[in-house]
Amino acid sequence: MDLNTFIRLYQAFLKECEQKGWMIEILIEEFGNYLAAITNLDGIEVQFYIELDLENCVQLNGATNQSKLDYGVIRDEGKGDLFAKEVLDEFHQYWVKHIPKRYSSFILNKR
Repeated sequence: MDLNTFIRLYQAFLKECEQKGWMIEILIEEFGNYLAAITNLDGIEVQFYIELDLENCVQLNGATNQSKLDYGVIRDEGKGDLFAKEVLDEFHQYWVKHIPKRYSSFILNKR
């Protein structure tokens, strides 16, 4: 999967979260690093992140690199645990619905 496809999936997921009534605040949006605060109706906030490992890229050819992507949820221990699990479960369901195969590596096209 290419990174741009995954980022579009991530952004569409955040829009779907807003439709559930969750509040979304984009904290970081830069190439390779994305962080959004997601707050549910009870006021519990978690932070959903995507981080591309740009330091350990493998060059496939002159214009294409392959790298690993990490994503997850940061939360306050205890009260944020259930909501963090809900966010990840929702993301995985969204991912499977739109792209049936999970990928552990991503293609970067150099510009």
